[in-house]
Amino acid sequence: MKREGVRVRTDSGYQLLNLTVKLLDEPEALAGLLLVLFEDQPTSRRIRSGRSRSDADLSRDAVVAALDKELQYTKHRLQTTVEEMESSLEELKSTNEELQSANEELQSTNEEAMTNKEEMQSLNEELMTLNMQYMSKTEELSQAANDMKNLLDSTEIGIIFLDNDLIIKRFTPPVGRIIPLLPADVGRPITHLAANLRYEHLAQDVRQVLDRLSSLETTIQATSGEWYAVRILPYRTLDNYISGAVITFTEVTSLKTLEAQLSANSRLAESIVETIREPVIVLDAELRVLTLSRSFATTFGLSVAAVKGQPLSQLHDGAWQDATLRRALRALLAAAAATAAAFDDLTWTAIFDGLGTRRVTVYGRRVQLDDQPTGPLLLGVQHVEEVA
Repeated sequence: MKREGVRVRTDSGYQLLNLTVKLLDEPEALAGLLLVLFEDQPTSRRIRSGRSRSDADLSRDAVVAALDKELQYTKHRLQTTVEEMESSLEELKSTNEELQSANEELQSTNEEAMTNKEEMQSLNEELMTLNMQYMSKTEELSQAANDMKNLLDSTEIGIIFLDNDLIIKRFTPPVGRIIPLLPADVGRPITHLAANLRYEHLAQDVRQVLDRLSSLETTIQATSGEWYAVRILPYRTLDNYISGAVITFTEVTSLKTLEAQLSANSRLAESIVETIREPVIVLDAELRVLTLSRSFATTFGLSVAAVKGQPLSQLHDGAWQDATLRRALRALLAAAAATAAAFDDLTWTAIFDGLGTRRVTVYGRRVQLDDQPTGPLLLGVQHVEEVA
């Protein structure tokens, strides 16, 4: 902005000045400050002394010039203001367009947010349904685990679950009678534990089962004298993946004791049959020779050891394969009552290899136990006569 012909009062009178005001853009340190310039103008002595006429008395041309300058300045300012307003209007239009675009974007974002909200609600409902299903499955698995634990505990069977590296994963309490396992032993190799079984190659058998994927069964005696049936099987998952092995220990002490007693009784019965003086032979349900007395072997020229296990029909090249005798023996096997499980005085004639023709009279009895017929048959010889 510039103003010309400004009269300023000084100590020596009045002075005409041109006043200019500029806004500084540079240097950066002075940016934003105003620079005010005072330019001295030639001043007449009359104006300097102040004894001149007032502003109203100035010459008409000076007043017109001053007004014209002020009018020019005002027009300039007005033009600048109009341009600034037009520029501001353009900026406002641009801003309005940007706001409208932003509003449309916000509306689109809002619609997407609403769609996402609906999708989230749908997903939340699905997740709640899945959560309920998982909770139900968890309860079922928990119940199944409890049932399995109680089942294993109630069987009184010692069970050890191993992984593929023979590491103990789980065991049932009855195992403690065989191998002194504690809950802290879970995660330890079974080879690090001392067992009460006389079974030095347990780990070797487990590895064999894992290599061949076949079960293994054996009977082992403990150091305390008890007997256990040991069974080793591969541990198969539901998708048929081999994830270790299972070892079961079933006590069979009473069974082994009974087996020993039966074996002893059988040997005693055979010894009694072999030592009696009368010729008798004992047959099983398939008419095979179980045992015979030495008198029977001597009478018919047989060896006790060679005849055992042979079918009766094969003795002496079929001499004992008489139809009447076989019917009588079959009738003994089919008899349900003890009174019907016997026959006497059955006679037939046959050629006996190495002996010639003989007429033999026999009797038959079904061996009984507690007045009930059992499987074995006793065939006794009453009389043997040589036929010329």
